[in-house]
Amino acid sequence: MKKVTWTVACVCMGLLLGGLACFGSGLIISEVAWAGTAASSTDEWIELQNLGEVALDLIGWQLAFGDVLILLGESGEDTLEVRTTVLEPGAFLILERTNDDTISDITADILYKGTLSNSGIPIELRNSEGVVVDSVLLEETGWPGGGAVDGEPPYCTMERTSLGEWTSNNGIVRNGLDADGNPMNGTPGQPNSAEILAQWAPVVELTFPTEEGSILSGIELVSWIANDPNGVDSALAIAILISANEGDEWTVLIENLANTGSFSWDTTAHSSGGEYRILIRASDPEGFFGEAVSPVFEIL
Repeated sequence: MKKVTWTVACVCMGLLLGGLACFGSGLIISEVAWAGTAASSTDEWIELQNLGEVALDLIGWQLAFGDVLILLGESGEDTLEVRTTVLEPGAFLILERTNDDTISDITADILYKGTLSNSGIPIELRNSEGVVVDSVLLEETGWPGGGAVDGEPPYCTMERTSLGEWTSNNGIVRNGLDADGNPMNGTPGQPNSAEILAQWAPVVELTFPTEEGSILSGIELVSWIANDPNGVDSALAIAILISANEGDEWTVLIENLANTGSFSWDTTAHSSGGEYRILIRASDPEGFFGEAVSPVFEIL
């Protein structure tokens, strides 16, 4: 099952996030395949994206890690070939290591040489004036996302979210074929998996209970609003879960409800005086789901 968690209509991606660096509206580092692919661990690649509103001349721009310096607008010692020197708004720039076979069905914009260590290495993106405009910062354990052969899924890339944070490709939303023609766990040349899932997952808003510390008793009407961005709202299946320990553990209260927007709940079946939370989960026919969680309340 594929999950994107929403709390009172606000997205809270249930993903590994970290390595937040300077994140603007121009050229950014959007994806890093530091572990290579299933075809070869040396088949590394990097993706940049122009988030600006105007075309960007790449002459003078650089991508640096360790002793590797990749020139984005012209050939150099570590830049074997440059095929794109102007990047249009919203467009992606694909850098493949050594040759153009790394992503076999996508033509690389730049071929470079240089190795990304599996243990992690800081990466800097510098503009034509030499100013660092974006970077990859390491966590204590190394890379803030992605995985090698033992990753979940294997050889998954490290992808940027719209918040400027890093996560791992989920193995569901993918694009591109490796050198052996197998689908890669990455999204070269298209929006990253976290962004696409956020667009596909049902959006849930809990409308009762919504007040912190409220007291419920007898029959209470739990209510919600659930929408499916890429499907039919009436096709959503609703489950209601309850937690008596701040959300550390959840118990199913009822499931497979129609998306009617409300449920009459007999609170007397639960211990009085305790603190509880309610969770509403909406699942679509494709297996994606969104959730909304209530504040803590008491049962009288």
